Amino acid sequence: MRARAAASLAGGAKPAWPSILGALTGRAGAGLNWRQVVLSAAVSIWATRLGSYLFRRISADGSDSRFDSIRDSAPKFAGAFFAQATWVTLCLLPVLAINSLPVSALATALPAAVSLTDILGILLYVGGISFEVAADRQKDKWVQEKKNKEHDEDFLTRGLWSKSRHPNYFGEATLWTGIATVAGGVLCSGTGQVGMGLAGGLAGKVLAGCMAGVSPAFVTFLLLKVSGVPLSESKYDKRYGDRKDYQEWKRNTPMFIPKL
Repeated sequence: MRARAAASLAGGAKPAWPSILGALTGRAGAGLNWRQVVLSAAVSIWATRLGSYLFRRISADGSDSRFDSIRDSAPKFAGAFFAQATWVTLCLLPVLAINSLPVSALATALPAAVSLTDILGILLYVGGISFEVAADRQKDKWVQEKKNKEHDEDFLTRGLWSKSRHPNYFGEATLWTGIATVAGGVLCSGTGQVGMGLAGGLAGKVLAGCMAGVSPAFVTFLLLKVSGVPLSESKYDKRYGDRKDYQEWKRNTPMFIPKL
């Protein structure tokens, strides 16, 4: 849009609008690279899926118990708000970086051909989000069955939850690793280095790799050390920590990475 506005003010010919279809088919002059389209779509799918899932869950429960202790405290609520803002920014950093590369570099230097990092990243994303969705659906079904008095279990130990105590969190970390892998392959390339104004060489590649890797690293840190696993484990330990069946499930089921 800036390029079209500048051309209009200068009285020159306006450049064509970016073409999503052209980017996906590798057409020259599309104004976009297919990786920008795919990664942006991947984030949109993740956000829509997670947002709708949480909305349905909170609507059914009437509230989100995770915010019970901070809702009435302005400092605590502000802390949670800014922590989430930081989380979103760091998660999106690889996608923001690749989307900020100049059109000229994307059109002339970045190959449209699929690379190894593209294949690996897409597989990780698809596998991760599929794993997370399956785990969430299994838990929703279990909760509904409990409400319908179809079982009297106090904690879920079936399906993916028999392979990992937190399969949904594992899927979340995996999908962001996939996004970072695709973005990292571009950012560490010569095109990515030039587009970001880096000098290249080892230092430039390390910096680009860190820009991509900070996303899954931060997500995994939050899930394992801050808001995900610790809160859940603490809650269930207090409720069922003295029960032998719960102790056996914890002993035989990995906390994060699923067993085969």
